[in-house]
Amino acid sequence: MHLREGHYLHNGKYQLLNIIGEGGFSLTYKGLWDTEIHGPLGKIPTQAPVCIKEYFFKDYCLRNEKTNFVEPNSTNGKIIFDKYKEKIIKEARILAELHHPHVVKVLEVFKQNNTVYTVMEFISGDSLKKISEQSGVFSEEKLLPIIYKIGQALQYIHEKNILHLDIKPSNILMDNDDPKLIDFGISKRYDPQYQQETSTTILAASKGYASIEQYDSEGMQVFSPCPDIYSLGATMYFLLTGEVPTESILRSTKGLPSPRELNPGISENTERVILKAMELHANDRYQSVTEMITELGFDGTKDKVELSKRTQVKNNTTPIVPLPSINDEPFDVDDQTQILLEKKSTKKIIWASILFVIATITGVGISYLRNTPEQTNNTGYSNIQAQRDTVPEEIQPKEIKKLPEQADPKSKKDTTSTSVQSDPEKELYESHLDAGKAFLNKKEYSSAKAEFTKAAAYKHSSETDAYIKQCSDEIEKQEINKRKESYELIMNFSTFVVVKKNNLFGMVDMKWNEKAPCVYLGAEPAGKNLVFERTDGYYDIFSSNGEKLQEKADTYNY
Repeated sequence: MHLREGHYLHNGKYQLLNIIGEGGFSLTYKGLWDTEIHGPLGKIPTQAPVCIKEYFFKDYCLRNEKTNFVEPNSTNGKIIFDKYKEKIIKEARILAELHHPHVVKVLEVFKQNNTVYTVMEFISGDSLKKISEQSGVFSEEKLLPIIYKIGQALQYIHEKNILHLDIKPSNILMDNDDPKLIDFGISKRYDPQYQQETSTTILAASKGYASIEQYDSEGMQVFSPCPDIYSLGATMYFLLTGEVPTESILRSTKGLPSPRELNPGISENTERVILKAMELHANDRYQSVTEMITELGFDGTKDKVELSKRTQVKNNTTPIVPLPSINDEPFDVDDQTQILLEKKSTKKIIWASILFVIATITGVGISYLRNTPEQTNNTGYSNIQAQRDTVPEEIQPKEIKKLPEQADPKSKKDTTSTSVQSDPEKELYESHLDAGKAFLNKKEYSSAKAEFTKAAAYKHSSETDAYIKQCSDEIEKQEINKRKESYELIMNFSTFVVVKKNNLFGMVDMKWNEKAPCVYLGAEPAGKNLVFERTDGYYDIFSSNGEKLQEKADTYNY
């Protein structure tokens, strides 16, 4: 699926070293950039490490192993693939506008292999998620300065009317002691005057980190920093507790354990900041990142990073290739290769023609001098024909071998205008919905629930909620029946069931979850209570609500 190690891109400008990440929409490689350092008296060739992201929507495309071209796997897939290819270019353009020490820098975007490549600075450190998995939960002392710096970056982004919309531990990388915010793949840009969305994007939500409004496309029409603030709070929750927060759309039924329940070492103030940032209703959250980091004890105004010219020069010492403007198309390597081949072939034809004319004139002149006027007419023609037939092979016009033609994006719009007008998010929603229904008919409830959940990520609706609930109920029934099969029913007791397993007695609730393990020699009612005989000769007594009233009792009353 991915390009091989050592593969070159952009006519040898970039060399791929190894793949460092795979997602639903892209493949990420570590690469080398062949460039030069220029000085007043000369230049030195050098290689700089870079991060190269290749657009590869794996659900809708395949790689041609012979040409390395990324090709859609169906007609519908082509529409969706082309649509989201433009969104990747949009991500690069958004990043190109951001010059902050805690935001990853983008160097170049170009087209090749029928897809798009974005070249960014390479960050050698690990993500906060990986660091947490390797070293355990963060201490407040270690985490809060990181959150402060990322908060500064977010405030800077919000002041440009851009939302990141995918803040989570895996999207924050550590570059030595400095955190860097990455992955603007689902970011949104808003009109600065009317605060309304001006760029469409992939509707997606990272479970546990996305605010509830991100599950509703209509909830993101107007600019508000609150979704990013929720995600920043959820990121703190995970890094301090080691637990992914309850998904926002499920919190009304499942609740959210407080951070101090999971990690008593968290201070009350930090817990309060996390919970306020993660309020379900946007109006109840902090209304700016500066307000949030101030509550954490930092002076967001006084300590704000000043992006002076000096700072920008310091952070951009490597020559940067300018990105295309909003209306420009990115450099297309495939098209340029075609043009270069045609230019070379055309030059050969021109030189062959010039040499042919020179040879012809020379032949005519020699014939004229050596022969009589009568002979010249005949012999001259023969010499001309001879010269035409003996043009050296190396200057013969060669057949031009054209590369496979790339479809003109403008012509795509003309030939598929009716199809392109369709909403890709809607098509993805319907595709996952249909797949879920098919699994539902086969009674494959886990697979059906997964498809309905994917559909809900593109369009949250009462229909998807109903299907997900139906699947959850059926899955629970299957689990209950599976647990029930391992027990022998003895008698009912209040809202519980006395059961037998491996010749030992115990008690389960109506969903066949154990309330008293099957470790007892016998069981019998005693008034409103239930008495279990232990293997050591004593008794354990349970009330009608399932609570253990007494352990190791010598006797009991009926």
